[in-house]
Amino acid sequence: MTTATMTAALSTLYFGIPLWGWICAAIALIALLILLIAVSSSSRKRSRWDRSYDIRKADARWFADSLTLAVADRTKSDGELMRTWSDGVPRMSTLSQQLYELSTLAPSNNRARKPRELSVAVDSLRQALDADVRLRTRGYGPGQDAMIAESAMIVGQRRRDLDMVLASQRA
Repeated sequence: MTTATMTAALSTLYFGIPLWGWICAAIALIALLILLIAVSSSSRKRSRWDRSYDIRKADARWFADSLTLAVADRTKSDGELMRTWSDGVPRMSTLSQQLYELSTLAPSNNRARKPRELSVAVDSLRQALDADVRLRTRGYGPGQDAMIAESAMIVGQRRRDLDMVLASQRA
């Protein structure tokens, strides 16, 4: 095919539009479809991530409101305290792991920051409660009342820290 023949073929009119115009329109339509599919897929990923993160926030809220108050209850016997704490620790460990995974899978830097902040607050409270439980179940020693009182204050502060992180992340 010669150049003149190719030029003639490209300038052939279809419905009053040259062939090259139809080719450009087809390419633009394909690009638009690809863009729509990419945006839709990205939106679905963000929605799934948001739902998963909302579940983790609910777990953190349970930790702050239910488990922490149950463990911090000074009227519980050592046996009750240990059972309550032992039952809650695996769930908190799983929560920390899930928050870490969410931060690595986040669709944006802003979304990645949220589970990291929440994880730090959850881990700090868990460590404070763990220390409090060990201190309260170890047996009595001189000066232990003051240490237990200080431990209760630390647990209260860590719980408030977690509450503040949760409050700052409301959508």
